Amino acid sequence: MTLYNIWTLPILFILHDFEEIIFMPLWKKTDKFQTFQNNLNFFGKVTNGSAFSVGVLEEFIILLCVSLLTDYSHNTKIYLGFCIAYFLHFIVHFLLCYKYKGYVPGVITASCQIPVMIIIINHYLSWKLESIYYIVIATSLAYMNLYVMHKAMPKIQTFLFKFFNLKSDMV
Repeated sequence: MTLYNIWTLPILFILHDFEEIIFMPLWKKTDKFQTFQNNLNFFGKVTNGSAFSVGVLEEFIILLCVSLLTDYSHNTKIYLGFCIAYFLHFIVHFLLCYKYKGYVPGVITASCQIPVMIIIINHYLSWKLESIYYIVIATSLAYMNLYVMHKAMPKIQTFLFKFFNLKSDMV
């Protein structure tokens, strides 16, 4: 499989989000995070890895659908748009690290994936107006979905705690 395979993006995404899934709940329990003034800006209000994983699963399914649609239609502009959206979200990780002045879950895999994403984007990129439309639309959809999921994850967390009859401080 080459980097230009349309299944590369979902694979890179899940590797990146494994770092977030594993470290986010533990990181949010650190003393530094607890005393940080603006801690609600980091991964939303969700503190439970299971609730966070639901959001990751939803985004992963979207990227699988993007890859399937690209494979079926041979329209790589769709794929390019989501690759750029994914790449741009790395900037958020670096800004959060700067603001936090330390490690933020996801920054290690983001750093490792930057060269790979540049290669992929360069391969598919064309500066035709149609491509720019796809980039703007895909990026807008991806970030709207991310916003909605960050709002939904605390509700998912509450639902999971009630469903399993847990107290929120148990997990």
